[in-house]
Amino acid sequence: MAPRISGVRPLAGVEGGRVTILGEGLVEPELGHPIPRFDTMETRPLIASAAKIVAPIPEGAASGILRVVWPDAVVEGPFFEVAEKLAGELHPVANPVVDGDGNIITTFSGTRGQAAPGGTSVFRIPPDGEIQPYLNDVVNPTGLALHADGTLFISCRNDGTIRRVAGPGRAEVFIEGMGIATGIAFHPDGTLFVGDRSGGIFAVNPQGSARRFAKLPASVAAYHLAFGPDGDLYVTAPTLSNDDPVFRISPAGRLSRFFEHLARPQGLAFDREGNLCVVAIHQGERGVFRITSDGKAALAVTGENLVGLAFDGRGRMIIASTNAIYRLSGSRM
Repeated sequence: MAPRISGVRPLAGVEGGRVTILGEGLVEPELGHPIPRFDTMETRPLIASAAKIVAPIPEGAASGILRVVWPDAVVEGPFFEVAEKLAGELHPVANPVVDGDGNIITTFSGTRGQAAPGGTSVFRIPPDGEIQPYLNDVVNPTGLALHADGTLFISCRNDGTIRRVAGPGRAEVFIEGMGIATGIAFHPDGTLFVGDRSGGIFAVNPQGSARRFAKLPASVAAYHLAFGPDGDLYVTAPTLSNDDPVFRISPAGRLSRFFEHLARPQGLAFDREGNLCVVAIHQGERGVFRITSDGKAALAVTGENLVGLAFDGRGRMIIASTNAIYRLSGSRM
């Protein structure tokens, strides 16, 4: 039987992510060992059978046609987009943010209670430039959120404060006493919602007065927050379970489960179509899952050790791993 590729899942990924190639005759004794090739870069399959190959995206791979190569045969699959690596040697633990000028802002969060190496803990990546130091005086920056006026707010899990960037290279305390402050998100009315990973969500008004908004199970890592187009607050709170949900909280504080059966759900954001995109493990696959409003989930981007994501003004997905920032055009997701 002549080999044939019938499908590839997903069609976008970050280096190290695992791609599933479906087909027929992919392993035949007379053909020899199959080698997946991402554009011009080859990789060795982790799993290979006649009907399925699972292959990792090699470091340094570029976007292009995905092929399977044998000593005397080549089969072409679809175009596969490999995320562009924008910066490394970082330590994000939550979503990056993208400001109105297209700058990506991210963190070196570091070990709790310890300053970042070299002192810089918040960085900025211009749309077409190299990473730049942004803030030096924030220990353990965790969650990031932009106010409607463009002001950056930062949660600090070290001391339970929320900091507000008050000028170039300068951050001031906006509010204290937020517990182990992790994920943060702004409601359109200017209220800042803060996730205390020990078990609750605070709502903080523009004057800096806080009230407890909702109670959730404690997280071993961080709460991640995002407002949906329906006005509800969506929250992930990863535990050691393999059956964590995405929580949905109504404006009145009513808690429900929007989607279940995830392991280690972390950063989340909504795309232009109103779909929820969340970093998680689901049904043995790792990466960014797109969940529609009717609760159907599919792997959109494959990747290992991902923690967060955001969308820029052009709809491109910005992805944070535990040590780097990547960008996808979104055309293949």
